[in-house]
Amino acid sequence: MSGSPEYTIQRFRGGFALVYRDEDGKRHRRQLDASDRPSAEAEARKLWAKADESPVTVGRVVSAYLTAKKAEGIETIERREDAWKAMKSFWEKVDPNQIDAEMCRSYRASRQVGGTTVRLELSMLSTALGKAVTDKLIPSKPEMWLPAAAERKTRHLTPAQFKKLLAGTVAPHAHLYMLLGVFTLARPGALFDLAWSQVDFIRNTIDLNPVDRRQTAKRRPVVPMNGMLREALAKAFTARTSIYVIERGGTRIASIKKAFQAAGERSGVHATPYTLRHTGAVWAAEQGTPMSELAQMMGHDDDRTTQKHYARYSPEYLRGVANAVEAAFNEGVEVQSGPPAPVLRSA
Repeated sequence: MSGSPEYTIQRFRGGFALVYRDEDGKRHRRQLDASDRPSAEAEARKLWAKADESPVTVGRVVSAYLTAKKAEGIETIERREDAWKAMKSFWEKVDPNQIDAEMCRSYRASRQVGGTTVRLELSMLSTALGKAVTDKLIPSKPEMWLPAAAERKTRHLTPAQFKKLLAGTVAPHAHLYMLLGVFTLARPGALFDLAWSQVDFIRNTIDLNPVDRRQTAKRRPVVPMNGMLREALAKAFTARTSIYVIERGGTRIASIKKAFQAAGERSGVHATPYTLRHTGAVWAAEQGTPMSELAQMMGHDDDRTTQKHYARYSPEYLRGVANAVEAAFNEGVEVQSGPPAPVLRSA
């Protein structure tokens, strides 16, 4: 049995079986104990993670981690898979027990990218190793070193840049995606999952969370449609060939990277799907939108994360502090440097 995710779960003898093909193409079937499909899927995942009898390598650990995350429907799986593609040549055959801080620094030196990218890659590896300990693939988590966290900068477009990018977007599904991304502030995964049943033209709202999806830390809220977005959605609804909003030829779209690259080459404005989320948030902050409202629109549980990234773009950011200092100066208020000294009394 291979450690890759190439297996299926099929009905067998009144229950379920794990079915796979080996490297020679020979078909194998293993009866599962579970009597319902959700339990069978969980049992199969555990069996598959432990089925490979070859030595445990980083490649095997990360493969099991990505397979589990894909089964969970995690929204950032594509980014994690892309990260592993970049890491694979260095880490794939490494024995997890041999990893130490110096090896991590060597990996940093081998990558011609920024420290933030390497930190994200090594953080993913660290998480995968932690899961491997839980799954009893390895006895303990090795020592990891991460580059220092850099000050996070929010990459966003100006309105003029976005208009140029939009003008350079040819495919109808990509054009609609651009508008949805910047006007709903939604994460890419939410837009790929968006079905027409979630679009309410009567109330002018979009429920970004599908009916069968459980809300997670990456919350998907109900957001309003502005006039421009409503017009674009109404046009797309008339021409629809799928239950999904972002589709091409009746097929749901799972990646928009190529369309972004093509639009960037035509317009000279380069962006990623996440750039649109940040762009809309920055524009809202620049217009003075309260951080509490912006947090709700972005699906943040509270506005601390929102303030961290977007408050500085608001015209009222720290305005109260600056005004208070000026008021103190004008009124001649003496500012104390600490609490008042205690009054000493004789016994």
